Formats: sequence, C-alpha cells, structure tokens
Amino acid sequence: MFALFDAKEEIYRNMSLYKLSQCFLPDTSDARRRSREIDAMLKRDRRMPPVVITLEGSDRGGISTFLKQMRLINGKEYNHKEVLEFREVIYDNIIQGMGVLVQERKKLGIPLHNSTNEMHEMLFESLDWRVTLEPCTFQPYVEAIDSLWKDSGIQEAHRRRSNFKLYESVKYFFNNIHRIGQLNYLPYNQDILYACKVRENLGDHYFELRDSPFTVIKGSVMRYILPKLGKYLDIDTPIFYIIGSSDYDKIFCGDNCLIQSMNTFECLCNSKGLLNCPIILLFNKMDLLAEKIQTSDIRKHFPEFQGDPHRQEDVQEFLVQSFQKRKGNNSRNIFYHMTTAVDTENVRKVFESIKVDIITCILKDSQLL
Repeated sequence: MFALFDAKEEIYRNMSLYKLSQCFLPDTSDARRRSREIDAMLKRDRRMPPVVITLEGSDRGGISTFLKQMRLINGKEYNHKEVLEFREVIYDNIIQGMGVLVQERKKLGIPLHNSTNEMHEMLFESLDWRVTLEPCTFQPYVEAIDSLWKDSGIQEAHRRRSNFKLYESVKYFFNNIHRIGQLNYLPYNQDILYACKVRENLGDHYFELRDSPFTVIKGSVMRYILPKLGKYLDIDTPIFYIIGSSDYDKIFCGDNCLIQSMNTFECLCNSKGLLNCPIILLFNKMDLLAEKIQTSDIRKHFPEFQGDPHRQEDVQEFLVQSFQKRKGNNSRNIFYHMTTAVDTENVRKVFESIKVDIITCILKDSQLL
C-alpha cells in the first residue's frame, strides 16, 4: 500500500514538472491535447497544489521583468487600468532618471556642452517629486529631456553610472521621449517591460496558463522562499536564479553587486531545505553586458579574470565558472542560460531550452537517464 502511495506521489511530482515545462511553449494542437490530458489527471485529485517555481535574485537583476515576460508570453495582456498605472511609472522613471543624471553630472564636475541646458537642468532641480504626472503635465518636460540627453555632459555622466544608482531603463525611455511625450501616449508592452516600479509586491504571483494553475514565489531565499515552500512539500520546486551580468562594476551597500549575487547563490546551493530543487541560472542583461565591456574593464573588479575583457564570450565563461565554483561539491542539478529579459523572443527561446532541462531532471529522478 505504501509503495502504491509513493508511486502516486512520484507521478504527481513528475507531472507537475512536466506541466511547468509546457507552460512556456507556443500553443499547438498537439500541445493542447497533451495539456488537456494532464489537466484531467490533475483534476482527479483536488488536493494537488499549483505547480510552483521560485524566482530568486536581486530586483536589479531583472526579476520583475521576467515576471512581466511570463505573463505576456502566455497571452495575458494588461488591462487599461494597468496600462495607465505603468504610464505613471514610466513618467516617474524618466523624470527621476534625468534628475539623477543632472545631480551626478555636477558632482562629477562634468561640463555641459550646450550652455543653454543649464536652464533645463534647473527645471529638474526645482521639481516637486510628489506631483503625479499626466500626459498634459509631463509634456512640458519633453523638450528639456531631449536636449539634455543629447548633451555630451549628460552622456558622460550616464557612462559613469556604475558610481551611482540609476535605472538602466532610462536610456530606452530617453531615446523614445518624443513618442512617450505625446498627449495620447499609452505604453506598448515593450515600454511596460522596461518600466521599473520603486516598490514591488513580494507576495506570491498566481497564474492560470492553459487551465493549469501555478504559483511564482519571488523574494529572498532565507527570509521568504524557504518558509513559503512549507505549503508545497510534495513538489521539487524549480528555482530560477536571475543574475545581473552587467553588474560586475556596481557597488551597493559597500559591496560589489555580482559578489553579493554569488554569495546568495552559494547559500542557495548549500541549503538543506532545497537539496532536491533544480536550479536554473539565468545570466541576464546580455544586451547591457555587450555594451558595458566596451568601456568598463572587468579586471578592475575581478583581477583573477584571464580572458579578453572586451570579448563577451570570455566574460560569459568567467561568470559561469565563478558561480560554478560557489556550488561546492554537491551533486544538485544546475543549468545555465544567457538571457535578455526585455527581449520577448529571447526569453521565449530560453524557456524552450528550460523545458529540456526540466525533462532531464524528470528522467534522472526516474532513473531513466
């Protein structure tokens, strides 16, 4: 009797992982048929909890962007109210981003190329940050933002952004300022992917994909994920660990951001409560890494780097090896992928590869591989 029960539990666990692997694939007739078969099986036992995955890493690494991509890839568009909320966030990102660049330019002693931009800078220095911006109140800032962004002084401050906190997305918004500054502006999905909320909800994110429920848990491994997993003890929860690959030259709270990420990953790998969880490492921000290595030498922050600091493949290999060393001697399943979270097609292809990773875990657990 106990053997039969264990076999049933094993089937449910494997079916949960398999179902997760199907959630991120394009919908086809064959996939729909398999999905219906799996749904019917799972509905026979209403005690079966949702498929669970966890997203771990810093917000600066791109967790929030991945959550938005997961929603969009699976066909759940944002409603009009949500779009308006993101428009407000985008306005705020732009205004605050330019305000930071104006402030830091002066601190760094970088001269403006166009002296008339001094007047535009005053506009941001006297701004009331408590004001909620609408299209009509945002439009007066459009000309000032466009002029300042074209100034070599502001551009130089932006190139030195590793020395201060600045949303990476502001470059995208500045380059699209005339479209965003129109009175009838409503954010595209791509705009929403770049939008950065100051405070994100760290609670569970529940999705219904093809009538199959799953929960995404986002937050700190030690403070948030481990207590939450108590509800899902029958499931070997896949962990997506997101790394900001371009953060190798950034300092936060006195520590290098990439080293902070490595330290958290090491704790994750050696946590007894997560020994059965496959870990999928997502080296994110490949687009920003390609840009960063042209001007910022990784050897200044990681002297042990031996390759060409301006060759992306060498930097990527170094990142993988650095995290691999933190794994230690345990035999847990760890997979690696290079991603750009704001690129929908890239994320779609990565999830197709993750399907193979998850199926590999299933076969190993079943001793078929």
